[in-house]
Amino acid sequence: MRKLIRKHWLLSILVVLVIFFTGSWGALAYTNNPAFCTKCHVMDPYCNTWASSTHSKVACVDCHYAPGDKYKIWVKAKSLNQVAAYWTGHYDTKFYADIKDASCMVCHKLEDLNKPVKYNGHVNFDHSKHYGKDDRGIKLLCTSCHSHSEKDQHFSINKNACYLCHFRGEMSASVPKKQEFCTKCHDVPEKDIEISGQTYSHASYVEQGVDCQRCHIDAVEGQGDVETRSCEVCHDDPKLPDTAAEREELHRTHVTEHKVDCFRCHTDITHGVRPTGKQIVFSCNQCHSQPHLGPQELYAGKGGRGVDEMPSAMYKAQVDCVGCHLEDHTFGAESTMKGAVMRPSVKACVDCHGDLGSEMYNMWTQMLADSIAAATKAVAAAQSKVDTAAEGTPGLAEARKLLEDAQYNLDFVRFGKGIHNVGYSTALLDKSIEFANQALEKLGAAPAAE
Repeated sequence: MRKLIRKHWLLSILVVLVIFFTGSWGALAYTNNPAFCTKCHVMDPYCNTWASSTHSKVACVDCHYAPGDKYKIWVKAKSLNQVAAYWTGHYDTKFYADIKDASCMVCHKLEDLNKPVKYNGHVNFDHSKHYGKDDRGIKLLCTSCHSHSEKDQHFSINKNACYLCHFRGEMSASVPKKQEFCTKCHDVPEKDIEISGQTYSHASYVEQGVDCQRCHIDAVEGQGDVETRSCEVCHDDPKLPDTAAEREELHRTHVTEHKVDCFRCHTDITHGVRPTGKQIVFSCNQCHSQPHLGPQELYAGKGGRGVDEMPSAMYKAQVDCVGCHLEDHTFGAESTMKGAVMRPSVKACVDCHGDLGSEMYNMWTQMLADSIAAATKAVAAAQSKVDTAAEGTPGLAEARKLLEDAQYNLDFVRFGKGIHNVGYSTALLDKSIEFANQALEKLGAAPAAE
């Protein structure tokens, strides 16, 4: 046998190479087949939903790898590493797929998408107004909306992503949005509806300019807030952003660069019309949304921008609202029908601190008034400069962000009543002036005079 091999060594090498390359090509082809993915039982839910989806004729690797990558050695090595992790029991159960737009564009040409369509048969949608747009640090990609495996769908749209972008920070529980806000997406219902024996026509109200939310004020529920515990799922020591610039950078890192789904961080916002005949639930929050949120946050020394948390000394001592709000301004029938309203009183300062308490209160109120006046002047100067700057002026975008943060801190202290936490309030007002001056500097103007 050895003599035969030595005699025909060239032929032997050729046979070995043929076997090697044939086997390698076969293995390569097999790993590109969806059947290969089903070998790991943890993939069963995803493979099952894929098999029943509109993409069932498209192989896994055609979407999950960028075009041309599926035959590259480094990609196969990465896949083999995943297989090894599965068989050794060291795999991560939190699956993550980062699908590139180029994979989608192989089949879905951008020019074919840039036309109005009806989502779910009744929502007006236009890809050209969404795809590639950069807003608040979020550059919308295909997977910003089309990336969610839910229930029996492998690749679908979770409408919560739409609601977070369109409703977060836009809605009020008591002030209806203008009619145009709703009709951007929704056509006017053509059919009349009957409720309790009465017939209603949406068209007649639309013609009269009646805002949709005059009837459907509760069509949007939820705030889409971010809680620190959402960050703790991935990060050991999370810190929520303070400024507009920090929030944009956070969105850019998570959404645009790493495709973290919006609702991984934000709480849900729901949208829909209350079923006909369902009883209206009366709630204080219907009109009084987030009552006393400003004072509460200020007292706790958090919520401002650019300043570290600084709880009030009384907050640390667990002094409740009634520690200072002592005076009942409603009595008798008025109190019965409206409820009691407890007003703050200087007497509370005197009760705890003696005559010094009254002096402290007077000193604090004057100090806050002076600081608010200085911050108001600085913000007004920056606002005037930003308003008169031509579009495209260098530094204008940065100046607007700084101005937004300056105005936010000023409003926070004014409406949150700075007396709830004098130290934190004055720090916020100083930071407001700093932001305003930085905005002026961005536009080449001198800082506002103190």
